[in-house]
Amino acid sequence: MDEINWEEIEREAQERDARMKKREEDGLQNLLKHFDRIHDNLFNYNNLLIGGFFALAQFQDNIPRWTIVIPLMNLWFLILIEYRMMEKSRFEASITQQPIHLIDKYGESINKTNLFSLLSIITTLFVTICFLYLILFHN
Repeated sequence: MDEINWEEIEREAQERDARMKKREEDGLQNLLKHFDRIHDNLFNYNNLLIGGFFALAQFQDNIPRWTIVIPLMNLWFLILIEYRMMEKSRFEASITQQPIHLIDKYGESINKTNLFSLLSIITTLFVTICFLYLILFHN
């Protein structure tokens, strides 16, 4: 009967753990890249909506000019989210020097920022619906 090589098993387990740790780090980086891409697309799309609202208010007399406030408010919300993401990155840049109570607070802040990101998609959808309503039903 073959003898069990515990050292080989231990080495393989450590290599597997190292690969999983690397995947975990890569997954976190990819998640942040996806958030950045989503936010960039929302910013660009919202800018198109701002232009559309300006054009509607300019060329159609029955659409009030104050409607431009709708996409502008969404723009400020998107800027707020970007600011929170910047603060998150600033904190992460010095995370090893942070006290433990701030790290716990940081985790709560990340959860709120993720919720805000989802909310930004919903608010941009709302702005789109408002725009479509003005185009289709305010003739």
